[in-house]
Amino acid sequence: MTRAMYLTADGLEREAPLAGIDALEAVQGTPVRIPPSYAGQTNYPGLFWSSTMRAHVVYESRLELSWLWLADFDPDVVGIAAQPLYVVGDDGGRTRTRYPDFLCVMADGRVVVVDVKPEEMLKKPAVRESLNWTARVMQERGWEYLVWMGAPKATLRNVRLLGAARRSVLIGPSLIEAAVEACPPGGAALGHLEQELRRSLPGAARSAILAALWWHRLGCDLSTPLDSRTWVTHA
Repeated sequence: MTRAMYLTADGLEREAPLAGIDALEAVQGTPVRIPPSYAGQTNYPGLFWSSTMRAHVVYESRLELSWLWLADFDPDVVGIAAQPLYVVGDDGGRTRTRYPDFLCVMADGRVVVVDVKPEEMLKKPAVRESLNWTARVMQERGWEYLVWMGAPKATLRNVRLLGAARRSVLIGPSLIEAAVEACPPGGAALGHLEQELRRSLPGAARSAILAALWWHRLGCDLSTPLDSRTWVTHA
């Protein structure tokens, strides 16, 4: 039987068969493992402020940070937890243990467990075996499982740019609403929209547009670098 352990938001340990784990409580919990930080290490751990969670989420590498940016931007993701579970179970007669990288709860109630790995790591048989076992036990639990290996650089750069305006304490709802109202029904080039919005928001036009894009009140093509010609439409 596969078992799992997580820590609640109060730091209380919960252990049970994986089938009995409460994903909603786990996603609000604290990490069961803190990524190490030491001189000379080749990865870059840190803390990411999540607008979804209104709190910091730990990450262990730049690749994990990239995934966090995209997950935080995804409107379907309503819960994110890093290092959420310690999982132990049988794998063909041997005991296997895992710390999945992330746990997500989606707006429709789905639960998604994510491991973030660079593509070259998947060439290692031991890594593939570990991930295959994780996929199997998560799917048996009724949760989705995916291995994330990266995203296009332009998309990541764009999402990071939009993310500069995601804090509601800096860019409030009234500024976002002004950007939405300034956008014509058929859309407008970003530069033109910014120019028009400067009449009413001389110091915050660009930030208001970026915030409206981050919160999906406005939309644009994020597969190519954003510039003044980027076409912005109502989402």
